[in-house]
Amino acid sequence: MSAPRTLLVVNPAAGAGRAGRVLSRVLEELKPWGEFEIAVTRAGEDRPAKRIVREAVTNGITRIAVLGGDGTASQALNGLLQADRSIAPVQLALLPAGTGRDLARTIGASRKPIEAARHLARSGTPRTIDIGEIQFATEERRLFLNIASFGVTARIAHALEEFPQLKRHAGALAFGLATVRAGVSYAPDLVEARVDEHAPESGPVAAMAIANGAWFGGGMHVAPTARIDDGRFEVVRFGDIARSDFVVSLPLLYKGTHYSHPKVTVSQGANVFAAPAGGPDARAVEIEADGEIVGQLPARFIVRPAAVTLLT
Repeated sequence: MSAPRTLLVVNPAAGAGRAGRVLSRVLEELKPWGEFEIAVTRAGEDRPAKRIVREAVTNGITRIAVLGGDGTASQALNGLLQADRSIAPVQLALLPAGTGRDLARTIGASRKPIEAARHLARSGTPRTIDIGEIQFATEERRLFLNIASFGVTARIAHALEEFPQLKRHAGALAFGLATVRAGVSYAPDLVEARVDEHAPESGPVAAMAIANGAWFGGGMHVAPTARIDDGRFEVVRFGDIARSDFVVSLPLLYKGTHYSHPKVTVSQGANVFAAPAGGPDARAVEIEADGEIVGQLPARFIVRPAAVTLLT
């Protein structure tokens, strides 16, 4: 069997420049892989890793390592989505260098990119994992590795996109600061959601997480019993939570003990449909996936079981 053709995708700005700072050390650790290509994302381009990976797969690359944040990894995943909506059979390897590095927590990998590179190059083993797919009313599709959500979480993602200096200066704490800011000014939306073939539930939603993985937002343990290879989502619904209660209850979210909150409900399923229920004058309910704003409701979220091979 021929050796894999490897591409290293680097987002040098990830983690307030962490990825750029550790690149030379990462390259040293990856020497056991032999020769490989390197592509660096350009600032200002919309989702550059998606384009890079799509072109690389067309040119015969069979293994892609991502040195960057969870958003860069998600872009790379979407680059594997082909015109026929199949996923190119390429191994993904993650070298987490972003601010949150939540996906590394989920898969039990090192959150230090140099250590992760050392492990992958010497003893990395393939593991098949589930991914999520969002199907929008426009027929556009978007894949996600970790978690998709809507409600106040999309406001948080917006804040982090609009004020990148917050992540540069506050690191993972930026997620908590943005959450507090969004939580005290956000009113729940009326949403109707249906999980698998269960009866739809309609009511106020402060946030809903459709979780393939367990952590998001820089260490928030939002779906503590989610598994990335069990063929289903963990669906966490935060109902009509008062603004003051939202902030007071935030520590529960980091500890993963929020399921005891009376306004939090959890279910499991492989097919989730959600739509605004506030009538024609309702505001748009945006969706974030792996930390990026990707669209708005109505949308369907489905699991693609064992869809991607991850080198861990």
